[in-house]
Amino acid sequence: MPICPLTLRKFGPRLGAWTRVCVFRRSKDHVVSELAEYDYELPRHLIAQSPVPIRTDARLMVVDRKTNSLAHTHVRDLPELLLPGDCLVINDTRVVPARLVGRRGRTGGRWEGLFLEVDAQGVWRVMCKTRGKLTAGESILLADPTGHEDLELTLLARQEGGTWAVMPKSDEETFELLERVGRVPLPPYIRKGEMVSSDRQQYQTVYAEKPGAVAAPTAGLHFTKPLLDRLEQQEVDICRLTLHVGLGTFRPVTADRLADHQMHSEWGCLGPQSVEQLNACRQRGGRI
Repeated sequence: MPICPLTLRKFGPRLGAWTRVCVFRRSKDHVVSELAEYDYELPRHLIAQSPVPIRTDARLMVVDRKTNSLAHTHVRDLPELLLPGDCLVINDTRVVPARLVGRRGRTGGRWEGLFLEVDAQGVWRVMCKTRGKLTAGESILLADPTGHEDLELTLLARQEGGTWAVMPKSDEETFELLERVGRVPLPPYIRKGEMVSSDRQQYQTVYAEKPGAVAAPTAGLHFTKPLLDRLEQQEVDICRLTLHVGLGTFRPVTADRLADHQMHSEWGCLGPQSVEQLNACRQRGGRI
Protein backbone atom coordinates (compact mmCIF):
# COMPACT_ATOMS: atom_id res chain seq x y z
CA MET A 1 0.00 0.00 0.00
CA PRO A 2 1.68 3.25 -1.07
CA ILE A 3 2.13 6.23 1.21
CA CYS A 4 0.93 9.45 -0.36
CA PRO A 5 2.35 12.69 1.11
CA LEU A 6 -0.45 15.21 0.74
CA THR A 7 0.43 18.18 2.86
CA LEU A 8 3.12 19.74 5.00
CA ARG A 9 2.35 21.23 8.38
CA LYS A 10 4.77 23.77 9.78
CA PHE A 11 5.14 23.57 13.54
CA GLY A 12 8.06 25.79 14.48
CA PRO A 13 9.32 29.02 12.86
CA ARG A 14 12.23 29.18 15.30
CA LEU A 15 13.08 25.54 14.65
CA GLY A 16 12.89 25.80 10.89
CA ALA A 17 11.41 22.31 11.14
CA TRP A 18 8.66 20.50 9.26
CA THR A 19 6.73 17.32 9.73
CA ARG A 20 5.28 15.39 6.82
CA VAL A 21 1.68 14.31 7.21
CA CYS A 22 0.75 11.24 5.17
CA VAL A 23 -2.46 9.48 4.29
CA PHE A 24 -2.69 5.83 3.26
CA ARG A 25 -4.98 5.22 0.27
CA ARG A 26 -6.13 1.97 -1.32
CA SER A 27 -7.75 3.74 -4.24
CA LYS A 28 -8.81 7.19 -5.31
CA ASP A 29 -12.27 6.69 -3.83
CA HIS A 30 -11.67 4.63 -0.70
CA VAL A 31 -9.80 6.40 2.09
CA VAL A 32 -8.55 4.12 4.84
CA SER A 33 -7.62 6.96 7.17
CA GLU A 34 -7.27 10.74 7.13
CA LEU A 35 -5.06 13.33 8.84
CA ALA A 36 -5.97 12.68 12.48
CA GLU A 37 -4.84 9.06 12.31
CA TYR A 38 -1.26 10.02 11.48
CA ASP A 39 -0.83 13.25 13.42
CA TYR A 40 1.18 13.41 16.64
CA GLU A 41 1.96 15.78 19.49
CA LEU A 42 5.36 17.47 19.42
CA PRO A 43 6.81 17.52 22.96
CA ARG A 44 6.67 21.07 24.28
CA HIS A 45 10.31 21.02 25.42
CA LEU A 46 11.42 20.50 21.80
CA ILE A 47 9.84 23.77 20.60
CA ALA A 48 12.42 26.54 20.81
CA GLN A 49 11.15 29.69 22.54
CA SER A 50 13.97 31.92 21.31
CA PRO A 51 16.42 31.80 18.38
CA VAL A 52 20.07 30.83 18.62
CA PRO A 53 22.26 33.87 19.48
CA ILE A 54 24.08 33.67 16.13
CA ARG A 55 21.67 33.19 13.23
CA THR A 56 24.04 31.14 11.08
CA ASP A 57 24.51 28.57 13.87
CA ALA A 58 21.12 27.14 12.96
CA ARG A 59 21.27 23.52 11.82
CA LEU A 60 20.97 22.65 8.14
CA MET A 61 20.13 19.30 6.59
CA VAL A 62 21.67 18.77 3.15
CA VAL A 63 19.94 16.37 0.76
CA ASP A 64 22.27 15.15 -2.01
CA ARG A 65 20.13 13.69 -4.77
CA LYS A 66 23.12 12.45 -6.77
CA THR A 67 24.40 10.24 -3.96
CA ASN A 68 20.99 9.73 -2.33
CA SER A 69 22.43 10.79 1.02
CA LEU A 70 21.73 13.14 3.94
CA ALA A 71 24.20 15.26 5.88
CA HIS A 72 23.72 17.41 8.98
CA THR A 73 25.55 20.74 8.81
CA HIS A 74 24.91 24.40 9.71
CA VAL A 75 23.74 27.43 7.75
CA ARG A 76 27.22 28.93 8.17
CA ASP A 77 28.51 26.08 5.95
CA LEU A 78 26.64 27.31 2.85
CA PRO A 79 29.78 28.81 1.22
CA GLU A 80 31.23 25.28 1.14
CA LEU A 81 28.01 23.79 -0.21
CA LEU A 82 27.14 26.28 -2.99
CA LEU A 83 29.20 26.65 -6.16
CA PRO A 84 30.07 29.62 -8.39
CA GLY A 85 27.21 30.02 -10.84
CA ASP A 86 24.56 28.74 -8.43
CA CYS A 87 21.61 31.01 -7.66
CA LEU A 88 20.24 31.57 -4.16
CA VAL A 89 16.63 32.81 -4.14
CA ILE A 90 15.52 34.93 -1.17
CA ASN A 91 12.10 36.29 -0.20
CA ASP A 92 12.37 40.02 0.61
CA THR A 93 8.93 40.31 2.22
CA ARG A 94 8.83 42.27 5.48
CA VAL A 95 6.80 41.07 8.45
CA VAL A 96 4.40 43.71 9.73
CA PRO A 97 3.41 43.86 13.43
CA ALA A 98 0.05 42.35 12.53
CA ARG A 99 -1.24 41.17 15.91
CA LEU A 100 -3.73 43.64 17.35
CA VAL A 101 -5.01 43.84 20.93
CA GLY A 102 -7.77 46.07 22.27
CA ARG A 103 -11.28 46.24 23.67
CA ARG A 104 -14.79 46.60 22.33
CA GLY A 105 -16.05 50.13 22.71
CA ARG A 106 -19.64 49.03 23.45
CA THR A 107 -18.98 46.28 26.01
CA GLY A 108 -15.39 46.81 27.12
CA GLY A 109 -14.66 43.15 26.41
CA ARG A 110 -11.21 42.04 25.26
CA TRP A 111 -10.69 41.87 21.49
CA GLU A 112 -7.78 40.37 19.53
CA GLY A 113 -7.15 40.63 15.81
CA LEU A 114 -4.70 39.81 13.07
CA PHE A 115 -4.19 42.32 10.25
CA LEU A 116 -4.19 40.54 6.89
CA GLU A 117 -4.18 43.20 4.19
CA VAL A 118 -5.32 46.70 3.22
CA ASP A 119 -7.15 47.70 0.03
CA ALA A 120 -6.82 50.81 -2.12
CA GLN A 121 -9.48 52.62 -0.06
CA GLY A 122 -7.63 52.06 3.21
CA VAL A 123 -9.98 49.34 4.46
CA TRP A 124 -8.27 46.65 6.51
CA ARG A 125 -9.12 42.96 6.42
CA VAL A 126 -8.62 41.37 9.82
CA MET A 127 -9.21 38.05 11.50
CA CYS A 128 -10.49 38.60 15.04
CA LYS A 129 -11.84 36.91 18.15
CA THR A 130 -13.78 38.11 21.18
CA ARG A 131 -16.53 36.97 23.50
CA GLY A 132 -20.02 37.60 22.23
CA LYS A 133 -21.21 38.53 18.76
CA LEU A 134 -19.63 41.38 16.83
CA THR A 135 -21.88 43.69 14.81
CA ALA A 136 -21.20 46.11 11.98
CA GLY A 137 -20.73 49.66 13.20
CA GLU A 138 -19.02 48.68 16.45
CA SER A 139 -15.85 50.46 17.55
CA ILE A 140 -12.66 48.69 18.65
CA LEU A 141 -10.11 50.61 20.74
CA LEU A 142 -6.60 49.30 20.06
CA ALA A 143 -3.85 49.45 22.67
CA ASP A 144 -0.17 49.80 21.83
CA PRO A 145 2.36 47.26 23.24
CA THR A 146 2.69 49.36 26.42
CA GLY A 147 -1.04 49.07 27.07
CA HIS A 148 -2.08 52.62 26.17
CA GLU A 149 -5.16 53.01 23.96
CA ASP A 150 -4.01 54.51 20.69
CA LEU A 151 -6.26 53.83 17.70
CA GLU A 152 -9.97 53.31 17.03
CA LEU A 153 -11.27 50.87 14.42
CA THR A 154 -14.79 50.71 13.04
CA LEU A 155 -16.18 47.30 12.04
CA LEU A 156 -17.68 47.61 8.56
CA ALA A 157 -18.81 44.16 7.49
CA ARG A 158 -18.25 40.47 8.15
CA GLN A 159 -16.61 38.68 5.22
CA GLU A 160 -16.18 35.12 4.02
CA GLY A 161 -13.90 32.94 6.09
CA GLY A 162 -14.73 34.72 9.34
CA THR A 163 -12.72 37.87 8.61
CA TRP A 164 -13.92 41.46 9.01
CA ALA A 165 -13.53 44.62 6.96
CA VAL A 166 -12.55 47.44 9.34
CA MET A 167 -11.64 51.09 8.92
CA PRO A 168 -9.04 52.80 11.13
CA LYS A 169 -9.96 56.30 12.29
CA SER A 170 -6.68 57.87 11.23
CA ASP A 171 -5.13 59.52 8.19
CA GLU A 172 -1.76 57.85 8.83
CA GLU A 173 -0.36 55.26 6.46
CA THR A 174 -1.36 51.70 7.39
CA PHE A 175 2.09 50.28 8.04
CA GLU A 176 3.05 53.30 10.17
CA LEU A 177 -0.02 52.64 12.31
CA LEU A 178 0.84 48.97 12.65
CA GLU A 179 4.40 49.75 13.70
CA ARG A 180 2.93 51.77 16.57
CA VAL A 181 -0.01 49.68 17.75
CA GLY A 182 0.79 46.21 16.42
CA ARG A 183 2.69 43.31 17.89
CA VAL A 184 4.87 40.70 16.18
CA PRO A 185 2.46 37.87 15.20
CA LEU A 186 4.15 34.94 16.92
CA PRO A 187 2.48 31.52 16.83
CA PRO A 188 0.80 30.40 20.08
CA TYR A 189 3.45 27.75 20.81
CA ILE A 190 6.10 30.47 21.25
CA ARG A 191 5.51 32.19 24.61
CA LYS A 192 1.75 31.86 24.00
CA GLY A 193 2.09 34.40 21.19
CA GLU A 194 3.33 37.17 23.48
CA MET A 195 5.96 39.43 21.94
CA VAL A 196 9.14 40.62 23.62
CA SER A 197 10.98 43.69 22.33
CA SER A 198 13.76 41.68 20.66
CA ASP A 199 11.21 39.91 18.42
CA ARG A 200 10.85 43.01 16.22
CA GLN A 201 14.41 42.43 15.01
CA GLN A 202 14.77 38.67 15.47
CA TYR A 203 11.54 37.75 13.65
CA GLN A 204 12.65 39.58 10.51
CA THR A 205 15.13 38.60 7.82
CA VAL A 206 18.17 40.85 7.41
CA TYR A 207 17.10 41.54 3.81
CA ALA A 208 13.41 42.27 4.55
CA GLU A 209 12.23 45.14 2.37
CA LYS A 210 8.59 45.06 1.22
CA PRO A 211 6.03 45.07 4.07
CA GLY A 212 3.06 42.76 3.85
CA ALA A 213 3.74 39.38 5.51
CA VAL A 214 1.91 38.38 8.69
CA ALA A 215 4.55 35.76 9.49
CA ALA A 216 8.24 35.44 8.66
CA PRO A 217 9.59 33.38 5.74
CA THR A 218 11.27 31.26 8.37
CA ALA A 219 14.21 29.72 6.47
CA GLY A 220 15.46 33.22 5.74
CA LEU A 221 15.79 34.06 9.44
CA HIS A 222 19.07 32.14 9.54
CA PHE A 223 20.97 34.36 7.08
CA THR A 224 23.25 37.27 7.97
CA LYS A 225 24.64 40.04 5.79
CA PRO A 226 28.25 38.77 6.13
CA LEU A 227 27.14 35.32 4.96
CA LEU A 228 25.31 36.76 1.95
CA ASP A 229 28.33 38.97 1.13
CA ARG A 230 30.61 35.95 1.25
CA LEU A 231 28.35 34.01 -1.11
CA GLU A 232 28.29 36.89 -3.60
CA GLN A 233 32.08 37.16 -3.44
CA GLN A 234 32.35 33.56 -4.57
CA GLU A 235 30.00 34.32 -7.48
CA VAL A 236 26.82 32.80 -6.12
CA ASP A 237 23.98 34.84 -7.66
CA ILE A 238 21.41 36.30 -5.24
CA CYS A 239 17.90 36.49 -6.70
CA ARG A 240 15.02 38.32 -4.98
CA LEU A 241 11.31 37.69 -5.10
CA THR A 242 8.45 38.76 -2.84
CA LEU A 243 5.89 36.44 -1.28
CA HIS A 244 3.78 37.84 1.57
CA VAL A 245 3.15 34.98 3.99
CA GLY A 246 -0.58 35.09 4.68
CA LEU A 247 -3.51 33.75 6.66
CA GLY A 248 -2.95 30.13 5.68
CA THR A 249 0.15 29.85 7.86
CA PHE A 250 -2.00 30.35 10.98
CA ARG A 251 -4.88 28.09 10.02
CA PRO A 252 -4.45 24.37 10.73
CA VAL A 253 -6.03 21.60 8.70
CA THR A 254 -9.44 21.04 10.32
CA ALA A 255 -11.40 19.20 7.62
CA ASP A 256 -11.97 15.47 8.13
CA ARG A 257 -11.00 14.90 4.51
CA LEU A 258 -7.87 16.60 3.20
CA ALA A 259 -9.63 17.13 -0.12
CA ASP A 260 -12.05 19.43 1.71
CA HIS A 261 -9.33 21.67 3.18
CA GLN A 262 -9.37 25.20 1.74
CA MET A 263 -5.92 26.52 0.86
CA HIS A 264 -5.67 30.30 1.18
CA SER A 265 -3.97 32.40 -1.47
CA GLU A 266 -0.93 34.61 -0.91
CA TRP A 267 0.33 37.65 -2.82
CA GLY A 268 3.61 37.23 -4.67
CA CYS A 269 5.74 38.99 -7.26
CA LEU A 270 8.52 37.61 -9.45
CA GLY A 271 9.95 40.48 -11.50
CA PRO A 272 11.53 40.36 -14.97
CA GLN A 273 15.08 40.74 -13.59
CA SER A 274 14.60 37.74 -11.30
CA VAL A 275 13.20 35.70 -14.19
CA GLU A 276 16.30 36.54 -16.24
CA GLN A 277 18.58 35.53 -13.36
CA LEU A 278 16.87 32.16 -12.93
CA ASN A 279 16.84 31.38 -16.65
CA ALA A 280 20.51 32.37 -16.95
CA CYS A 281 21.40 30.09 -14.03
CA ARG A 282 19.69 27.14 -15.70
CA GLN A 283 21.37 27.86 -19.05
CA ARG A 284 24.85 27.86 -17.51
CA GLY A 285 24.18 24.65 -15.60
CA GLY A 286 23.95 26.22 -12.17
CA ARG A 287 21.67 25.14 -9.34
CA ILE A 288 18.78 27.18 -7.96
